[in-house]
Amino acid sequence: MANKLLVLGTSGTGKSYAARTLDPKNTFIISPDKKALPFKGWRKDYITTYKSDGKVDLSKTNFYRTNDPRVVAQLLNAISDNKPETKTVVIDTITLMLVDQFMKTAKDKGYEKFTDMALDAYKILDMIDALRDDLTVIVIGHIEDNYDSDGVLKSSFRVPSGKILKEKLTVEELFTTVLYTEVIIEDGTPKYSLLTQNNGKNTCKSPQGMFNEEKIPNDYKYVIGKIQEYENGTSS
Repeated sequence: MANKLLVLGTSGTGKSYAARTLDPKNTFIISPDKKALPFKGWRKDYITTYKSDGKVDLSKTNFYRTNDPRVVAQLLNAISDNKPETKTVVIDTITLMLVDQFMKTAKDKGYEKFTDMALDAYKILDMIDALRDDLTVIVIGHIEDNYDSDGVLKSSFRVPSGKILKEKLTVEELFTTVLYTEVIIEDGTPKYSLLTQNNGKNTCKSPQGMFNEEKIPNDYKYVIGKIQEYENGTSS
């Protein structure tokens, strides 16, 4: 069973930036956002290579832009089965994949489209568990603020189109560990971190003892290391 990690935050708070510490030799980034990566030299490290017939050469590719949920699912299976050197897959972001699906059907009437969107996302998140054991899949998403039944403003995974789809898909429930990004300005310089515990106003969570602090470095290599230590019983 593969590991899966959900990382949530608003735009510009370091969700993609945390991937800078991953080794491109054993990392594959799936980009529904279809945007440039926010760290220096990424173009030489993350590439898409095509064969003479126009199809992707998976053996020489570690970065692929797509917002088609079917292609995302196919890539995950292909990486698990055929790229043993890949140890980490980053989906950046699943929220934009949902946004794109919503926009494509924005003029369609009926509620079935929302069910289809929820099902597409659920299939991707659920299938991760069946991928090979030494693979970690980091799913990145955006957040939104809503008032709960007690009138408390809380942050959670942003679901395009609002209430209907959100009632069908509670993304955080599918993950053991959900981290939130945070950025603060100190002496005019942004400092990026990841939050590990729920503060009563978000859906952040992690198992007791996995992280010793409520705020950790914005560093996916560090996070994966701590998860592996915890699961293997070697954490301090």
